[in-house]
Amino acid sequence: MSKNSHTIAVTGVGGGVGQSVLRALRRCELRLRVVGTDADPWSAGLYAVEEGYLVPRAADPGYPQALKRVLSEAEVQVLIPATDPELLVLAEFRDEIQTETGAFVLVGSAESVRICRDKMATAQFFETRGLPFARTVPGDQIGELVKDVGFPVLLKPRDGSASRGVKIAFNWGDLERVEDLADFIAQEYLIPTAWGLRKEQLRPEHVMRGHIFRQEEEISIQVLLDHRGNVLGRFTSKNTLRDGIPMTIDPWPGAPVEEVAERMVEALVEIGLIGPCNLQCKITERGPVFFEINPRYTGITAVRAAMGFNEVEAVLRRVLFDEPVESVRRRLRVSADQVCSRYITEMIFPREDLDQLRHTGRVRGRGWSTCM
Repeated sequence: MSKNSHTIAVTGVGGGVGQSVLRALRRCELRLRVVGTDADPWSAGLYAVEEGYLVPRAADPGYPQALKRVLSEAEVQVLIPATDPELLVLAEFRDEIQTETGAFVLVGSAESVRICRDKMATAQFFETRGLPFARTVPGDQIGELVKDVGFPVLLKPRDGSASRGVKIAFNWGDLERVEDLADFIAQEYLIPTAWGLRKEQLRPEHVMRGHIFRQEEEISIQVLLDHRGNVLGRFTSKNTLRDGIPMTIDPWPGAPVEEVAERMVEALVEIGLIGPCNLQCKITERGPVFFEINPRYTGITAVRAAMGFNEVEAVLRRVLFDEPVESVRRRLRVSADQVCSRYITEMIFPREDLDQLRHTGRVRGRGWSTCM
């Protein structure tokens, strides 16, 4: 490693968030050496970094120790988490990791992460502070929610992400077909005002496209905090999603929802949140109502970076060099002049690299993308 460069590690580089963070890192003006970790040797990101390492999954008791070995061996200075299952584990071991390896872990306190990851706890946290979050109850209390807000209602895994496992019920018969309601939270279905529909008019064809949820007019607000909880910037966009993945991104600078989103994030800062935080809402007849919050970078981090809002570089400038907050803020640009439509690309790499990673747990990235 060059003495003038800094080593950054990104976890979960087989996933969309991890790979998006890697692309944002390539756009940084800083001299960086990037390493990646993942549990699957087929993870594309392992072959796109200077060093790729296999580690156990976050639920494995050996995960923290294995990760610490990687961080020490690679002399990592900043660790960026990029998968939901790792967030709470890393939050709980954050201080231990930093003490033993010297790597700063970009994750908030265990309390702040736990609240964000548990959808029921999220709803209760914001409700007690008078902030607009979707009505949410434990799955086995869904009857009370239906009496208050009517059908349809959503059933979501309590700690799920990216729309995985989400179900929608339009009537009592739909609910009777759902097993283990206690494993879910139930949430009101939010109708965007742009649809021009009242709740009693809503039909399955308005909500579903075949077997896929219609995820349109969803507002994403990325509020960026530094390692001390200072707000560095905000990036708001109107997104259309497919299976929980944003496919079109339309920036909305100065959106009126940003003020509320920042108040919500500031409430989490009080209990130890740092780093990136993503909030999702819809504009409904009662104003903006939030329904999801994730204390991490997202799958469109690279999109925002390409548009001038490189939130990964911004945090690194604060952590590594303690650059003044105002100086870093000026680097984060938000404009409506560009929009984005996304597509899938691929990573090609030598078979011998796959074999090496399987046998040694480590590989030097030699992959190349088919990106046009």
